[in-house]
Amino acid sequence: QILNRRGFIEQGQAALDLMQETDKSGVVFFADMDGLKKINDTYGHEVGDLAIKTQAQVLKSVFRSADVVGRLSGDEFGIVAVGMKLNHVESVRLKVDMMNEKMSKENNLPFKLSISLGAVDLQKSSVLKKLLSAADQSLYQEKRKKRHARLSGNS
Repeated sequence: QILNRRGFIEQGQAALDLMQETDKSGVVFFADMDGLKKINDTYGHEVGDLAIKTQAQVLKSVFRSADVVGRLSGDEFGIVAVGMKLNHVESVRLKVDMMNEKMSKENNLPFKLSISLGAVDLQKSSVLKKLLSAADQSLYQEKRKKRHARLSGNS
């Protein structure tokens, strides 16, 4: 019940255009599920599909109705958070993590959903595809932090 890639690019760009016209802030997120390959290899693609659908529900529930949420491909998602400021990103990550835990239990998943979120602040005259690319770079930093925390036993 979220947008596909084409719908996300169209509606996300329209939301960006409106934010720029009204001089509102905003954040563009690029999100990638953690461990989907392992889920598919361990439990099968049917459970992997359920994990993707459940992750989409989590994102839809955490972000507001004014935000644009879409599945870009496979286990990748994009979000245009209208009016959000970059200093709220960490609290969004925490909400997503808590909701992942809750929805994993409610759906009796044999694992806890996890997703990494890269985020970039909206800048005037930005194009959604460029912002997604910058958010993707931020995503890799987030994944490195998570991997380091796991390896050092802090997760």
